[in-house]
Amino acid sequence: MTRLILTIFAMLLATLGCRAQNDYLATVRFGETSEAIFKEVTTAMESYRDEPAPQLIVLVAKQFLGTEYVGGTLEIEPEQLTINMDKTDCILFVEMCLALVQTIKSDTPTFEAFCRNTQNLRYHRGQVDGYASRNHYTSAWIRQGEENGYFREVSKELGGTPLDQKFDFMTTHTQAYSQLVNDPSLIKPIRATELSLEKGGYYYLAQNDLPRLAKNILSGDIICFVTPVAGLDIGHVAIAVEQDGRMHFIHASSSAKKVIIESQTIYDYVLTHKSARGIRVVRLN
Repeated sequence: MTRLILTIFAMLLATLGCRAQNDYLATVRFGETSEAIFKEVTTAMESYRDEPAPQLIVLVAKQFLGTEYVGGTLEIEPEQLTINMDKTDCILFVEMCLALVQTIKSDTPTFEAFCRNTQNLRYHRGQVDGYASRNHYTSAWIRQGEENGYFREVSKELGGTPLDQKFDFMTTHTQAYSQLVNDPSLIKPIRATELSLEKGGYYYLAQNDLPRLAKNILSGDIICFVTPVAGLDIGHVAIAVEQDGRMHFIHASSSAKKVIIESQTIYDYVLTHKSARGIRVVRLN
């Protein structure tokens, strides 16, 4: 009788676990090919799961070479965790690769776990609570990842100089964001986030310092290109990768319209792009 009761209890727990998983995935908006792509990538990476995270993220990133670049895929109302593995932009590409690394190295490498890892990066404290809860600024995304223990920013320790960073682009350009136009009450919590970000002390590897400091960048580092646009912190995000003894990067390129290994080195890219005045560097734990 005791064994029968335990068996029934175990079956009940399994049923509840499956129900909880299904209930969670019902709250996720994902493309029809996302689960298949997830399975394909995690299967290909299965034998590499014990590799250090920086090496694994490069291997994962290379699985997405050629993936279509599409911007604005999250701008769908109502706000909901959205997963698209067949199209991406620069920050979503890096976020996807990082969430995959966390999932592959976990004890439960499931699609649900991947979605939860993505949510924990993308939303403040991992909670989807409307448009304002999303980490719109890359600095907020970095802060979230550090709190989760996924990585740490190493810009200062690599020899970076202080960065006087202000945050007000969203609240001074509300017409560029349909959600803020449709619901002005969102401006107040967005402004609160901006002010909280200004409390952090930021460092960056400035353009003039990169020839001297670029040697400190490692393959697998997340490279955040600092923009000169007033009130905005980061204009582009990529994953560093060594090619022929020089440090290039993998990114979702808006000009190439797909994920590529950039032909320019990190330094050359900063030197030739007016949209980047230096970089911040994040290193996986």
